[in-house]
Amino acid sequence: HAVTGVVFAFAAVLASAMGNWFAWRGQQAGASVLPATAWAMGYGTAFLTLYALTTGISWYVDWSVAYVGSLLYLAVIGSVVTFGLYFTLARNYGYALASYISALTPPIAMLVSIVFEGARFGLPAFAGLVLVLAGQMFMSRAPRKSAA
Repeated sequence: HAVTGVVFAFAAVLASAMGNWFAWRGQQAGASVLPATAWAMGYGTAFLTLYALTTGISWYVDWSVAYVGSLLYLAVIGSVVTFGLYFTLARNYGYALASYISALTPPIAMLVSIVFEGARFGLPAFAGLVLVLAGQMFMSRAPRKSAA
């Protein structure tokens, strides 16, 4: 399972880098943040729909209040608002600085899980956390090169 996790991690980094590149290209073309984000989410939805249709994966909506409420929260706050803020930050301060968010999300998620879910993590998770934080420390202390 570890190899699968590493493969997914690399795929996530690649997808994030590609997303940032496409967002930067959209910025260069003069696209506003929210319409560009809406188009990107539309493309993502189309690809996931195509994937589900070609692989035979079925989907359904559980109409319970808890499911619909969590779905709306994730769609609006977890996607539209969050991506809008992220790409606004990226445009104003640079994509490299904004990408720190991606690296710091797992430690924050672990902390939330500990506080709200009583999660317990073992030595491998702690080692990963140390590596993430050390990487952030080294990145923040690295000499900056001028874009000029």
